[in-house]
Amino acid sequence: MNKLWFGLLGFGVMLGAGVFFIQERNLAELREEVGALRGDLARIEKLRQTAAAAANAPGGNVAAESARADEERAELEKLRNEVKALVVLAHAAVQQTQNATRLAQAATQAARGESPIPVKLTPAGDLKNAGRATLSAAVETVLSAAIGGDVDTLASSILLDPAAQARAEELFARLPEATRAQYGSPDKLIALMIAKDAASVTGMQILGQRDISPDVIGVRLRLASEDGKTKEQGLAFQKTSDGLRAIIPADAVDKFAKQLSGK
Repeated sequence: MNKLWFGLLGFGVMLGAGVFFIQERNLAELREEVGALRGDLARIEKLRQTAAAAANAPGGNVAAESARADEERAELEKLRNEVKALVVLAHAAVQQTQNATRLAQAATQAARGESPIPVKLTPAGDLKNAGRATLSAAVETVLSAAIGGDVDTLASSILLDPAAQARAEELFARLPEATRAQYGSPDKLIALMIAKDAASVTGMQILGQRDISPDVIGVRLRLASEDGKTKEQGLAFQKTSDGLRAIIPADAVDKFAKQLSGK
């Protein structure tokens, strides 16, 4: 897995560096050629003005100067068209460079398992209990309760899948009676453990969603922590009679059980 990760990362870096170098070199050549053509245009325009002045001067060969002026005008128009074409090519080269840079960035982010979507986090302090009628509201409510340590709201906003429910009940049964009385239910115990893990979250961003089934929606989140780093995490939400609830899988309960046992 590490070899694959580094391979993809290296490919993204090499892709960006190689294409960027080629595009920059071509762009520099085009700019140089455009500059030379503009110089030619300036010289021909000067010659045209000189020829026109000579033709209008007393004793000037009007017919010869007129023919010469026509040739210069035709050459001038030809050069102007070439400059226009080169400007179009230069703009296209700039666009290709920008596209190549974005492609390289996307490849690097994909190698790291990151989304190319720009970071636009909602600070944890701005999150609130928004209900659970919509996916965005349910995500905000779950994260707000988890970060704020609102165990009751969080417990009512999660749903243990069947395997997770069985393991949570087994874990809850092993606790001392006083502890069971304090938390009241396996769901509240799991909510407490989720809140403990979420205490360091400082911001969140919804990156995308997709329907997993008619009653389950998957969502991809970007979460920021106190150390300034971000990570991406997927969650699934189940449609229920009282709104959307975050589904807690069995492996999450297993992780909490190890934490409680000191492993």
